[in-house]
Amino acid sequence: MIPKPAKSKTVQTYITLLFIPLLVLLAFTLRIHQLGAPSLWYDELLELDIAQGPFSAIGPQLPRHAAMPLDYYLMYGWVRMGRQDFWVRWPALFFGVLSIPLTYALARRLFNRRVGYIAALLMTVALFAVRYSQETRPYALLLCCTLIAFLGLWQVYRTHKMRYWLVVMVGLSGAALSHYFTLFLLVPMGLFVAGHQLFHLNQPRYWRHTAYFALALLVLALLFGLNGRILVLYRLSYRFSSVVIQPETLVLPAVEKPNGGSGPPIDSRFFVENVLTPLTATGSSSLLFYNALFMVGLLSLIYRGHHYHRAILFLCGWLLLPILLIYTFLLYRGTFFAVRYILYTLPAYLMIVAYGLDRLAGWLVKPATSHSYRQITLVVGLVLLVVPALIAQFNDLQAYYAAESREDWRAVGQLLSNHAAPDDVVIAVKAEPAINWYYPPASAPFGTYGRTEPIRAAMAQHPRRWFVLSSYSFKRDEKLREWLAPQAVRIVIDRRTVVYLQHKGKSARDLLAEVKQFNLPQKSLTYAFLADQFKRAGDIETSRTFYHQAIALADSAGQKARYEALLAALPDLNDTIILE
Repeated sequence: MIPKPAKSKTVQTYITLLFIPLLVLLAFTLRIHQLGAPSLWYDELLELDIAQGPFSAIGPQLPRHAAMPLDYYLMYGWVRMGRQDFWVRWPALFFGVLSIPLTYALARRLFNRRVGYIAALLMTVALFAVRYSQETRPYALLLCCTLIAFLGLWQVYRTHKMRYWLVVMVGLSGAALSHYFTLFLLVPMGLFVAGHQLFHLNQPRYWRHTAYFALALLVLALLFGLNGRILVLYRLSYRFSSVVIQPETLVLPAVEKPNGGSGPPIDSRFFVENVLTPLTATGSSSLLFYNALFMVGLLSLIYRGHHYHRAILFLCGWLLLPILLIYTFLLYRGTFFAVRYILYTLPAYLMIVAYGLDRLAGWLVKPATSHSYRQITLVVGLVLLVVPALIAQFNDLQAYYAAESREDWRAVGQLLSNHAAPDDVVIAVKAEPAINWYYPPASAPFGTYGRTEPIRAAMAQHPRRWFVLSSYSFKRDEKLREWLAPQAVRIVIDRRTVVYLQHKGKSARDLLAEVKQFNLPQKSLTYAFLADQFKRAGDIETSRTFYHQAIALADSAGQKARYEALLAALPDLNDTIILE
């Protein structure tokens, strides 16, 4: 009877050695697919603009961006080995892939190997995780460090080996140096430690655990102090604590809130769209399926013994408390809610879902099969139950890969590289970091063109000007757009970004003749908007040519039909339309 368990354990080890590397390979494939295809977007460029500067200048710039330094320091070294969009996203990909074996390791120790496999599989294909493994931002690093911290914490109380506190401290330190919202993880971790201490007051080893947790908090305080954030944290925490005794401050008018905004809305639809959907999938049936499994897992944990009650405190605290605290904090501050803020709670949610799936499969299989075939049938049942989740995620991934990028700053840089002369000025309102990265000859500190005076000064020195305007500057540049409209050529890059070419002493018609020779971005919007400008300038032949190009580049049948209608509406070549 003794060899059988050893043989079984050996088989399980071989399965793990095969399955987890395959998941890592799949995770790598999903995350590297089209990694460099979309242009770097605004937030990525904000980070890279700081990382490409002097090392000593990184820290002083971060408070303005409410950022912590670890990812910036990593990127500082990384961009010196390459500047390609594909290359600068590799660190996020690495940390995103590393989260897969970490998810397995924690879920296996919380429950069993099967739940570990399922949780790792769900993490592998989760759009939420894939998306932020393809961005040059600290969120994949934060997710990875969070997993390390919680794995270490569970191992502390599972084995009572003090060396795991080093794992906790490494994970927490990495997370805290990645994002401020790591501090909200200290609440569930502190409750987990306090709960154990409360029920083991007479056992010295639990007091040692509590002391080590206090030491971890001291380490975090030192890290924040070394980065000059202690006073900021004190002021924010002191003011935020007033919410507890004055909850009416959450519903103050926007103008009375610290950041002058209303914050996230208080309604169930917001919760479904911005919390549940990112953690699960976009379809309503998928949302229902995931959350049904979550409830099965949660109720099963409640029903079972003491070990699983610890798992409830551990996972539900990790999942729910940070989300609630982040939401409340943003509501108090009057700041918008971004789904990326809750990415580090995803593993906790998926582990409960995985446990629910495992329990449901066990219940379905147990009465239907004999003991001899139960393991095989259980595996089949698990596969059948996990397939809908995989289909939902792959559908979301397919839509994600096919979606238009947020804004194409790379196309802006290529346009300027091809056609801006050395003596031209590039006035990028609130987009200086994008230009600094994609067109370094026009580098300017962030915020240079946020006021009228610097714009006028630049125009006075350079007769030929390129204005780069976007959705990030729209509230500030309305009058500038109005001034440019009659005398500049508008080169639309995408729905968010537009470049105006303006030259003192030249009319829009003169500039159109110049733009006609440009190597333009191969985008339907670019050609369609220029076709309209050529039409208004009376150059019907060029307008017709540009509409044909817009039709050829159209992204959808509807867009193609609109351009075909505009082309058909063009007047005869003998007609002349003069630009007023």
